[in-house]
Amino acid sequence: METDPKDGIAILLANRHYLYELLQHTFGNEPNSQLFDAVTSSHTRDTLSLWLDGDESDPANYLSLLDEVKTNLAEDGEKTLKLLKREYTSLFIGPDKLPAPPWESVYRSKERVLFQESTLKVRRAYMEYGFLPSNYPHEADDHLAIELDFMVHLSKMTLDCFEEEKFDDAAKLISSQKEFLDEHLLTWISDFAGDAQNSKTRFFYPQSAVLMEQILQVDRVVIEEVMDHLKTGAIIHSKEVVE
Repeated sequence: METDPKDGIAILLANRHYLYELLQHTFGNEPNSQLFDAVTSSHTRDTLSLWLDGDESDPANYLSLLDEVKTNLAEDGEKTLKLLKREYTSLFIGPDKLPAPPWESVYRSKERVLFQESTLKVRRAYMEYGFLPSNYPHEADDHLAIELDFMVHLSKMTLDCFEEEKFDDAAKLISSQKEFLDEHLLTWISDFAGDAQNSKTRFFYPQSAVLMEQILQVDRVVIEEVMDHLKTGAIIHSKEVVE
């Protein structure tokens, strides 16, 4: 039986784009029924199971969380959404002091303040790809939701280039995403997840922050695998034959 290496890579690229979209909507928008239909869907469960397969974390913990939220929504959707909105607001919006500030610069400076050198570096990364945040200039460029949206943007471009067999362009894009993870998201997401875990509320978002950290760490490995395939030309020049 013949298998095309392109198929496996295409699935990885599609899954990572879906997960980045899911994370961006989860941490960038106040909870609503449409969002949590997607968050608790079977497609999300299947994608997470595949993504975390072989990772040190246990996907069952996150899947059980999704089951619990889905059950609560089915039993009393209005009450559950109020709880989710209350938790989201207390963690990421305020007006009280935020236990888990969703800005990179807070975690990259001793003073834990916004608009530091890291913010300018993030902005330069956006400019390279003509990416303009929807809330610009009213929100700092290094807000978690904006950094995730940038990865949504680049992951979609990568998937499109790959499907169109523009492999050189796909290689450049995937390399840029590796750099962005290394220089930005992965430098602070663990501290952010830790702060969320240490907050007084633990209904959904603190556990989801830990899940996000796991997803990003796995993506770093996936990116290396895709880069290796693109560098060797295996996708372009050969097919693996499985007896």
